[in-house]
Amino acid sequence: MKSLTSTPVEVLYRRLQQKQIPALDGMRMVAVLLVVLYHFGFSAVPGSHGVMVFFVLSGFLITWLLLEEQATTGTISITGFYWRRTLRIFPAFYAFWFFVIGVGLVRNGESPSAHAWSAFFYVSNYYSALNDHPVSAFSHTWSLGIEEQFYLIWPFVFLRCHGNLRLLTRLLTTVIVCVGAYRAVLLYFASVEHSYVYSAFDTRVDQLMTGALIAVVLKRRVLETFWTAACSRPSAPLLTAAILAMSIWYGESSGGHYRYAIGFTIEPILCGILLIQVVALCHSPMWSWLESVPARFLGRISYPLYLYQQITLYPVRRLLVMAPMLVQFTAALLVTVGVASLSYYVIERPFLRLKRGRLPVQRTAPATS
Repeated sequence: MKSLTSTPVEVLYRRLQQKQIPALDGMRMVAVLLVVLYHFGFSAVPGSHGVMVFFVLSGFLITWLLLEEQATTGTISITGFYWRRTLRIFPAFYAFWFFVIGVGLVRNGESPSAHAWSAFFYVSNYYSALNDHPVSAFSHTWSLGIEEQFYLIWPFVFLRCHGNLRLLTRLLTTVIVCVGAYRAVLLYFASVEHSYVYSAFDTRVDQLMTGALIAVVLKRRVLETFWTAACSRPSAPLLTAAILAMSIWYGESSGGHYRYAIGFTIEPILCGILLIQVVALCHSPMWSWLESVPARFLGRISYPLYLYQQITLYPVRRLLVMAPMLVQFTAALLVTVGVASLSYYVIERPFLRLKRGRLPVQRTAPATS
């Protein structure tokens, strides 16, 4: 009966202390489905904001875990961090990479392209940024490059702050503001191409840092009045989603400068607020579907879904070109889910067991899945 009388903030913190946060699996599902729908051909769907949700979610969860480890042990293990990241990310990705390269060799005798090699070394975001975002089986790996670069830097920065949450708050706020200003300078004064602003780490890192800042703010237990108001009613996330949708619509209709200079700054904040709201409110009938078995499963396999959708959607659509669009999409989604499930159970799960065997079990955040 305690949960019936708990405040929204108490409910939120109780859910954040769980070893698994089911609502976040549901949000991963939403994010990856936005990407899948967009890549399938539904151009009105904001697929790029599915990636933005992944950025914010990764920044939040990685930082929350580091904060928990710091609070428990007094420090963080850099070795442990990279061991977990390696087992979570690399096996599935390199299986995908070698599969794509192998198919190209067998079908056309093609050796790996420059784009493929940039993906191999997790720098395809800069390859895309400097080459007008070329289309290939590795086009979507730009986001994985950004996340991996974040993982390389952030634990060392976090460790240098020695658990000082005020310092972390100031640092993260400064980075977010400076990157936003930097994007505006690139767009308005340097006339940099949108493909660079969209894909480069130096122009997108603030979106991961926004998730990190939300984690630090929650850990400090500041702004509780705001979180109480934001999480007080099941309808509250609808308001956040509506504001986000309006910003996305205005960015698409008014041209690129608003989208990249302003939207890329305020929309991650809205995504972060929305994530926290659904964690606090997922017990309500309006949001409980995020914790359903199908939602949690699709969220759990969102990483391989993201990896393989680039090479499964179009062949299925072409094969069923005479069928209604709904049939095409359903078939393409089923094939993609099947391939992703195979990757998850055959490749990822065995390596995840190694992670649990060597280090304490932790709630890991996937790469842009």
